[in-house]
Amino acid sequence: MTRKNQKRFEVIHPDCGAVDVGGREHLAAVEPTKCDEPVKRFSTFTDDLHAMADWFESMGVKVVAMEATGVYWIPLFEILDRRGFEVYLVNSRATRQITGRKSDVLDCQWILQLMTHGLLRGAFRPSDDVCSLRSLVRQRGNKVRDQAKALNRMQKALVQMNIQLAQVISNIAGVTGMSILRAIVNGERDPEVLAMLRDKRVKADQATVARSLRGNWRAEHLHALSQELAAYDFQEKQIGECDQAIAFALERLPVLQSEVVCPAKTLRNPHRSNDQQLILHRALNKVMGVDLTAIPTIGIDTALVLASELGPDLSRFPTSQHFCSWLGLAPPTRISGGKTLPGKSVTVINRAAQALKQAASIARNDKSFIGASHRARLTRMDTCCAIKATAHQLARLIYAMLTKGQPYVEKGIAEFEERSRDRQMRALERKARKMGLQLVKAA
Repeated sequence: MTRKNQKRFEVIHPDCGAVDVGGREHLAAVEPTKCDEPVKRFSTFTDDLHAMADWFESMGVKVVAMEATGVYWIPLFEILDRRGFEVYLVNSRATRQITGRKSDVLDCQWILQLMTHGLLRGAFRPSDDVCSLRSLVRQRGNKVRDQAKALNRMQKALVQMNIQLAQVISNIAGVTGMSILRAIVNGERDPEVLAMLRDKRVKADQATVARSLRGNWRAEHLHALSQELAAYDFQEKQIGECDQAIAFALERLPVLQSEVVCPAKTLRNPHRSNDQQLILHRALNKVMGVDLTAIPTIGIDTALVLASELGPDLSRFPTSQHFCSWLGLAPPTRISGGKTLPGKSVTVINRAAQALKQAASIARNDKSFIGASHRARLTRMDTCCAIKATAHQLARLIYAMLTKGQPYVEKGIAEFEERSRDRQMRALERKARKMGLQLVKAA
């Protein structure tokens, strides 16, 4: 029997279009009532992308929805955004088609139908200037990882020659390690001469360093060491160029705070000098409006990643709960039949969340309110869960600082211990009331 007064989907976006993004061609769709050919194919050449925008304008389209397919959507998104369209970049999970009905035309029309009734949500994408900064920061991260790979291959070549330099110094990329490696590549083989390059801060004595440098100098391994050292130096040069481009990108962003205070902690980075660190700190403080490095465990590199991935404007997130859910740090809502469903939650790949988790992983030894909170979590949950919970705490602090423009105020370990004691007292009082008892303070 058919129900009366059945509620139907409302039309939220009457003037919308949809695009099924591909590597060779894009399929664009509009409402069938607007023209005889509601679905058109366009190639990925720039002139065809502009032709698609012209077609959308002629059809009176104001809102365009598209799937986030690889990186193929980026040129089209930028063109449509510059032409004044309200572009929704949607997750492919939200546009899954019915089983057995899969084609590019049907996908395009399905996206259009979902968008017409307001069933799709657009992904968070910061402003265009922040996106430029984000690309530069990600490129720098790729170069740092490539340099680490070259360093690992240098270590492999040393081990194959039985040069146990890593056993006597903490980092072969330090002053002593790089001096010895460059001398080896330049032809020096005498362990005593190489050991004289030892820095005075190295704990191992010169004789121990010389013993670690006795090995078999095979030509193939020396060749590999020479090439990887050259690759290491080349990556270091490119990292410096990325830092310069990042500095120029930060200068193009609007200034939210002109008065900048000095950092409360030492900012260290193996690729930047102290003066460069201070210049980057001032630039980030001006752009973001607050000093993110004032939060314990958040360094200058973490603040740079957050500034490039988020930007200073978090108005797209109504509350901190929405922000933490987008980061993938909030507990998932998987309830059916009044019970929490077992299994892992959906994996969310978010670079800002990864940076916060890295910052949370070093909170164990931090003498602050956040450090005390993290140590308390480690006593009652697994390490990975504690790190995620501490990252969630950091995300809430960052959201409050960026939305309210308030600086971070350190409460200290004493404040945490006082709160913990109050919670324990309330728990004891509840247990006493259940047992019909009353707590009395000791004389």
